[in-house]
Amino acid sequence: MITHRLFDWSKRASHLLGAAKVMTITVGVSVAAFMNASGANAQDVLRIAAVVNDKVISVRDLAARTHFIVISSDLPNTPQTHRRLWPRVLDGLIDETLKLEEAERFGIEVSERDLDNAKSILERRNKIPTGSFESFLRQQGIDIESALNQMRAEIAWSKLVRQRFSRVATVGEDEVQDVISRFEENVGKPQSRVQEILLRVEDPTRENEVRGLAARIVEQLRGGGNFSALAREFSQSATAATGGDVGWVSDGQLSRELDTTLQTLEPNQISDPVRTLFGYHIIRMAGRRILAASNPLDATVELKQVFLPIPAGSSQAEADNQITLAGSVRESAEACVDMDRLATEVDSPVPADLGTLKIGELAPPFRDAVRGLAVGVASEPVKLPTGVSIVMICSKEEAPSNLPSAEDVRRQLQTQRFDSLSQRLLRDLRRSAFIDTRV
Repeated sequence: MITHRLFDWSKRASHLLGAAKVMTITVGVSVAAFMNASGANAQDVLRIAAVVNDKVISVRDLAARTHFIVISSDLPNTPQTHRRLWPRVLDGLIDETLKLEEAERFGIEVSERDLDNAKSILERRNKIPTGSFESFLRQQGIDIESALNQMRAEIAWSKLVRQRFSRVATVGEDEVQDVISRFEENVGKPQSRVQEILLRVEDPTRENEVRGLAARIVEQLRGGGNFSALAREFSQSATAATGGDVGWVSDGQLSRELDTTLQTLEPNQISDPVRTLFGYHIIRMAGRRILAASNPLDATVELKQVFLPIPAGSSQAEADNQITLAGSVRESAEACVDMDRLATEVDSPVPADLGTLKIGELAPPFRDAVRGLAVGVASEPVKLPTGVSIVMICSKEEAPSNLPSAEDVRRQLQTQRFDSLSQRLLRDLRRSAFIDTRV
């Protein structure tokens, strides 16, 4: 199946803005308060879209959220588009209400510092001048309190999930190494950059509804809709936080259904809805590449040497003396600063500094001596046509590789685990909640 990632606020925050991509969230308005509202005006303003336990989601909330989704996703801004989106948008508002309620039940607090940090991330990632978060929202016609309420809900849910599941979401070293081994086995093979939108089928009676929504989203995407924006708002995978970005996957890494579909796509092509165990997937193949490990010969090194000449016509005894001296130089050189001093002491006829270059650009004798050499360690004597040399790597920059690091793998595995636990908790909350939808 496609790799899923737990909601990470630092990533999610970067997508709340953009082209005014901040959506509203229902705050806790009690049913009692609603029923006590006076007159027809209150009824018009706060018509009920859904009741979640003792909280109300108003039609105004639903309409506002739908409007911003349409604008940010480049969808046709028509009444028909709004009506088609309402069921899924309402589901999202219900989930957000449940998340906030559960976080409050466990005493999870969102501090002003949390909000300030989130604002700073939004400003930095969306190139908004520092400190102008709220004025930016006003310019876009976005209700500030609604935006802050959504931020509070998502931050609180992230804190709750990590607090409750941190012990069971740990990742063992053997798991990390197993993933790295699979990547190494795929070196030299093609990979695809994948984006996804996942619409889960939690209730079998809603199969047709979910399939229909998936088909409409595909239609909008192929008509120019913004995949990342639609993924952020509709996908029920944690990759929604990063615009549906799954990352690079190797052939055979996904579920059979998705892998088969992926093989039929060209770059930037969007699939039809694909039914899997989890629901309906829409995938976009964003690019192709070959998985490559770092090439040791492409590493860049800064080298120093101590060269001892053996002139043509030298006797074997004279050559042996220079080789013995080279061994003494090697034992004495403990750092690059020693190489300059030793070159002067033995009256080396060439400069100690060999410069900075790639290992593959070195002459074969030097290349063989340097390939497995650690930084700051003198090499064995290198025999050359005109003498013998001791070399040392002073600094080294490894060649780029698209293989993930152990830390990247560990973080991804933990994210998957948190995501699975988060989805399970939200599903349980839905099952035990009183939910009455009225639109």
